[in-house]
Amino acid sequence: MHHALKQLPGLDEKDLTWILATSSEERVTAEMPIVVEGREPDAIFVVLEGMFELRIQALGDQVLARLGPGELIGEMELLAGEPASATVVAHKGARMLRLARKDVEARLETDPRFAARLYKAFAWLAARRLKQRAAELGGASSSGSGARAVAADRDRLSEALFAFKKRLADVELGASSSGRDVDEATVRSVVVQFLELIGLLDELAGDGSRHPPSVRDELGRRAQAELLPYILLGQLFERMHAKPRGYAGDFLTIHQMYENRPLGVGRLGPIMDRCILEVPTLVAVRNRRGLLAREISRELQAHPDRPVQVTSLACGPAQELFDIYEKLEDPSRLRSTGIDIDFQALAFVAERRDRAGLRKHMRLEQRNLIHLALGRETLTLPPQDLIYSIGLIDYFDDELVVLLMNHAYQLLAPGGRLILGNFHPRNIGKALADHVLDWELFHRTEADMDRLYGASAFGRPCTKIAFEELGINLFAECIKESAQSPTAGAGEARGVG
Repeated sequence: MHHALKQLPGLDEKDLTWILATSSEERVTAEMPIVVEGREPDAIFVVLEGMFELRIQALGDQVLARLGPGELIGEMELLAGEPASATVVAHKGARMLRLARKDVEARLETDPRFAARLYKAFAWLAARRLKQRAAELGGASSSGSGARAVAADRDRLSEALFAFKKRLADVELGASSSGRDVDEATVRSVVVQFLELIGLLDELAGDGSRHPPSVRDELGRRAQAELLPYILLGQLFERMHAKPRGYAGDFLTIHQMYENRPLGVGRLGPIMDRCILEVPTLVAVRNRRGLLAREISRELQAHPDRPVQVTSLACGPAQELFDIYEKLEDPSRLRSTGIDIDFQALAFVAERRDRAGLRKHMRLEQRNLIHLALGRETLTLPPQDLIYSIGLIDYFDDELVVLLMNHAYQLLAPGGRLILGNFHPRNIGKALADHVLDWELFHRTEADMDRLYGASAFGRPCTKIAFEELGINLFAECIKESAQSPTAGAGEARGVG
């Protein structure tokens, strides 16, 4: 939420706090209109998640533009005091902030400085839209080369999508006529073809594409529309798309990734699950569980004479902690704390904890980590030896990551370590996540993590950066300096963990 608001330059922290306090968060379903052509909207909307389409009735409801996270809707009508010139509907399920127009107008009247900052943000947004549109039109018209390149790549993607769907149809028909299960060799051939399709999508619609964002979005939507009927057949694949807990990486989704058991509807459902489970992004998710378990073991080995204090931020299913407890002869050696905002995630972990007889050794806290980082909530813990997050900061912008680092720094014992996991930009499944699953994350490099730690209370670059086996998930460590070792661990090796 904070990330979407941060895309409006000129607004200060007080402005953002007021917007968050005054607005209400709403979810909308596909084709639900939030602004209707010819009517004056009674609110301004900030897009948090998903996509909205701008349509004009005179053009047969043709889609003129698409507005994603960070965009404003209804601000032009506020400025002009006129009815909306277009209808805005959700492309599919979306999430937004609704800021009542009467509240904005009252604040504009009483706070001229706020008014100046808000109008500046409106102007910047309008200029950005105009610049993007001009670039797209210019690129498409220059010697016709841009249009030809788009047409060629559109054809390449369409052919690959058709070939994959035909392969699935052949598999279904063959199994149906023979009355037999689909054999492993056939399943494997489908998975390979899917991975090739994902690689092509990354080339055409990913960050390294030669096309402007609007074309990438179009190609991505084409892939989504063609693949969606098949995605919905796979149990895990469908959950990643539907996001029943409000975001794609919820505890049960991660648990199912760890389980690595393809399930779904009919013959094709398990095959589609097998396809997504073998995308390198998900393989990296399974790999990172072992990497963190090794780091916890390292902490136990470093302190054989006392209990070790470890905290998991956004713990989810906390599988890596259970992996360690299962190997410990004396569970009192590890005092762990799992923090998560999702009460169902904590209930899931608590049930498993209690069955294993670990209630005295595992502490669970329902907390909003954003509020903790901003100082709106407090949490008292013993000095921690290790604090880590496997898949949290991928959702946070840089400013919030630094605040979280600062909070963790205060909780660490001298010599304690903070380890933060983040997807690296070389993730070839990014285009699939961005365009087909609507699962957009911040991807960061080693240099990005060095910069963030340097800007935080740690005040220096990472002491170590490790990767899981595929090199897609990086884990950036920084040690809280103690008086005895002012440069402990600085500049350690950066390799595959």
